[in-house]
Formats: sequence, structure tokens, C-alpha cells
Amino acid sequence: MASFAVVGGGLAGISVAHRLHHAGHHVVVFEKSRGQGGRLSTRRLADWQVDHGTQYFTARSAEFQAEVNRWQSLGWVQLWSVEPWMLHRETFTPSPDNQQRFVGVPTMNAMVHGLSEGLEFYSECRIDRLEKQQQKWRLWDGHGEHYGLFDAVILTAPLAQSLALLPAGAKAEASLRQATMTPTWAFGLALAEPSGIKADALFANDGIVTWACRDSCKPGRPSHYESWIVHFSPKWTANHLDASEDLLHQQVVHLLERLAGKPIRIHEYFKHRWLHARSSKQGNVIPLWDVDNGVGLAGDWTVGSRLEDAWLSAQTLAEQLLSDFAQ
Repeated sequence: MASFAVVGGGLAGISVAHRLHHAGHHVVVFEKSRGQGGRLSTRRLADWQVDHGTQYFTARSAEFQAEVNRWQSLGWVQLWSVEPWMLHRETFTPSPDNQQRFVGVPTMNAMVHGLSEGLEFYSECRIDRLEKQQQKWRLWDGHGEHYGLFDAVILTAPLAQSLALLPAGAKAEASLRQATMTPTWAFGLALAEPSGIKADALFANDGIVTWACRDSCKPGRPSHYESWIVHFSPKWTANHLDASEDLLHQQVVHLLERLAGKPIRIHEYFKHRWLHARSSKQGNVIPLWDVDNGVGLAGDWTVGSRLEDAWLSAQTLAEQLLSDFAQ
């Protein structure tokens, strides 16, 4: 039995930990936030909720479709039958497609909670240093506490954090330094009365907003209030990293009132800034397993930018680790 430390409690980290744990290895997951799921995140307030991170996911490969089917059978995800619209500067029109979109139920991270059952999990534990001792790894957090020793460390946190922990001279170092992730402001709100907006979801290319969705229309969501989530474009966000709540509120109200054709009344709202929302790397091959250093990488940013990419990278890494640490 080998011992593994997984840094990051999103889908990639929990997926690879799940595989290793069920193969009989000792696995410990470290997550800097309070909960699990990473960008698979749902903000729950007193009487409403909204998915303010990942909005939905798709399945393109046969392998991932089979896993999604399993999640459906376990009640962790459901198909979201939504017909998106497209918002241009001057027009707002239906934009139907044949894409199947899935969401976690009752929250976006439901499948992560399911996969994490039985795992040793440290929340609110930010690992900020790795120390090699006799070919094994000791992990240190920001409070000076240490954990380990581990045979290998698996880094699945966002790109910047994973790069900061990567040992000097690691196989993936040069590739990671060429990769980037873009930021996104998210603004969630509950309306005091129905808006009458025709679309449940829309893509936008007005330069400010990229996505808006009536979150309360997703399956398994509370419907006491009509709730919306709006994502701002990476470029706009990058130019307004310190945007005030008033500015974001003004932009969202302008958008929704344009769509509704009337004034709206807001019950409650919040903002959240995702500094590492989406991978923007292009054609950059990142090695997932560095056998010489005993460090692995997994996450959407290693192979693409979609949730499926996070899961696929975890499966690829898990196969390599199970082969190298075969009992």
C-alpha cells in the first residue's frame, strides 16, 4: 500500500483520490476552502441558492459519458433541458442546439461529495510548501503544521497554486509557466418578483457579460425566489479586478431590465471573483506524472478547459499511479 497526498478537493482531486482509495492505497486530500468541489460551487443563502461557479457540464467522450450515466443512476446529476438564447449588442434571439447539458443535484458539487465518501479530507487547509525527506514528501500548511510522509503528491489545485508547489526542475515546470487561467466575476441575485424574461439561459458577446442564467430553473433547485447568476467576460473582469459591488450591481440590473423590458426588484445579491476561472492555454502538453520527483498533476488546465477534461486527466494520472505503485 502506497501513501498519496492530494492537494485540491475539486473534481480532479477527488476523482483520482477515489480511484487510489478503492485500489487499497492510503490517500489524504487537502483543500484550502471550507467545502469540496472547487469551481463546482453553489452559494446557499437563507432561502435561495445559486451555482456561481461551473454552470453545467457536457460529455463528449464515451468514457466520460459512461461515468455521467453512473452519476445519474446514483442521483448525483440530472439532465438540464434548457434552450439557450444569444444576446448581441442589438438583438436577443433563441439559439437552440442539440447539446446535452448536465448539472449536479441538488448542488453542482453533488458528484464530488459522492466520490469523496470514505476519503480522509482536510478542509480549510492550504498547503504552501513541499519538503522531500528520504524519497518521500512532507507537506506544510500556512500555520506551520506538517503532514506526511507520502510516497507521492498529486497537485490538482488551480494552476498558480500548483505551480507554486511544484519542485524546481520538475518535468512539467516549463509547460506550466506557459499556461494561464483567466478570471471571472460572478454576480448572483434573487428577485423579489418574477421577471418575465423569456430565456432561462443566454450566451452574450456584448464585451461585458458572457453568460446569464435563471438558476432556479435547474432541476432540484429551490424555486421560492427566481434566482439568476451572471458571469462577466474574462477581459472585462481582468480590467476590473477590483470592481465595486455597486458597479457589478449596476451592470447586472441593466442587463436583466433590458431582457425583461421593465424594472426589476431584487431581494438579495452577492458577488464572487474567480481569479482562476478557466484555462486559456493553447496546445501546451503538460506531463501528468513525474516519476523521478514523485509528483503528479491533474485538472482541467492540464489538458483543456472543460469539466470533462478535469475528470479525464484524473483517470489518466490514476492509471499511471496504479501501474507504478501496483501492490
